[in-house]
Amino acid sequence: MDQGLLKTRNVFIDKILELEDSSIAILLLIHFSRHQNLFLHNQKDWEDSPTDWLTEDKRIQDEIIGILSFVILYSLTNAHTDNTIFPESRDLIASMGLEDFLNQKEYFSSFDSFIGKKISIKSISDFFSIPKENTRRYMKLILEAGFISKDKKYGYMLNIEAYKQYIFTDSLNNICKSLMRTLADFISNIEDEYQVEFNIKPLKNFNLKKANLKTWCRVRLHLYHFWVRVLTLEGNDKNLSPNDRAVLSASVYFKNRQGILQFKNITELYENNYLLPTNISSISEAAQMPRETVRRSVMKLIKLEHLEKKGRDIYRYNYPKKDGEIDNFLKVKQISVRDMMNFYFNIYNDLSKI
Repeated sequence: MDQGLLKTRNVFIDKILELEDSSIAILLLIHFSRHQNLFLHNQKDWEDSPTDWLTEDKRIQDEIIGILSFVILYSLTNAHTDNTIFPESRDLIASMGLEDFLNQKEYFSSFDSFIGKKISIKSISDFFSIPKENTRRYMKLILEAGFISKDKKYGYMLNIEAYKQYIFTDSLNNICKSLMRTLADFISNIEDEYQVEFNIKPLKNFNLKKANLKTWCRVRLHLYHFWVRVLTLEGNDKNLSPNDRAVLSASVYFKNRQGILQFKNITELYENNYLLPTNISSISEAAQMPRETVRRSVMKLIKLEHLEKKGRDIYRYNYPKKDGEIDNFLKVKQISVRDMMNFYFNIYNDLSKI
């Protein structure tokens, strides 16, 4: 990372950690309001794919993305330490900065514990806490899609040629733009709160088709790490499925994301029209999930006291919930804030080179 950006990132992390926990929770709402955007893949992906992709549904199951991402990072971090893996792609492997995913250098990561290990259905199932039969079904799909293969020594391994060819262009463009809007919102709120200037130019217009292969592969690594972490983060509420998390995200509808740190809780955001209530149809459209699936999830989330329904209007309330995901995030905020901001700033650094 550019040294100037690295210094700015470190100061920015320190500023967030100086906030009261209630203010950090409010700031996190910006991320969670766009969380569902970070898993969406659309029809253009299947047209661009060099293999037969998994499904033509609007939303690929988060578990499949997480498992595929794990195999990719497992394969590449092993290739980082074993020159016999992907021998024809050593320059590309060397350019990826895979050490960031090892030895807790940039991220709190488990991948150093998988170096030299053989990955099986059971080990993946245990890692994600997903039933073995579900894991077996997901692995069968991505094997048939041609993204991974079986290896005698390492178990499941990435198909490096498919990885290099597969461009995911349209969706990842949208995902990265959502990320950069979120980072811009984070920055503007911290600048307002502390009356400082970080002088970080917002990234609004970029086209991943113009990225060279090394930059393109590097951008994706951070997303793969994010997709794995979302499904394995300690403290995740085990009562919530990935669909429930997408619904919770789509239920947070900001009218204004600027100046939110003047408020102390989510109720004040609603009272001052910074947040607006939503409804089942709007959540379904935002999350690109079937309306009936959303309705069932909303009813469940109301019982769990994550959502409240008044007439047709749906509100996110009881935030952060005691012993819920935000509460657990704040209990280890030094690590959690570092990980999240490294994620955003590393992608910003890569995209700024396009």
